[in-house]
Amino acid sequence: MLNEHTKGLSIISSLLAIAGLVLMFSSISFGTALGDSWLLNQGNGVADTGQYNMIVKTYINNFVITGSILFSAGLLTAIFTYFTSVLFGKKENNNIV
Repeated sequence: MLNEHTKGLSIISSLLAIAGLVLMFSSISFGTALGDSWLLNQGNGVADTGQYNMIVKTYINNFVITGSILFSAGLLTAIFTYFTSVLFGKKENNNIV
């Protein structure tokens, strides 16, 4: 039973860490794409350059923060899973023949 939970938590922690890294390292392209989308929704696709830069930086920071949180959660889950399996894992009998 513990082995099944350990495998599940390992998969979840891996997915969280990978998703966090993808969000952190792709934050510039995601933020720029959302900033361009915001710009197209403005009247005639025209806005102040300073405001556009602020919007893009805000989107980029949001992706970096969200990715950092997901990566940290994945890392903490992996550490928790490891120590749980070490402390409460089934001890095998190593009989020497």
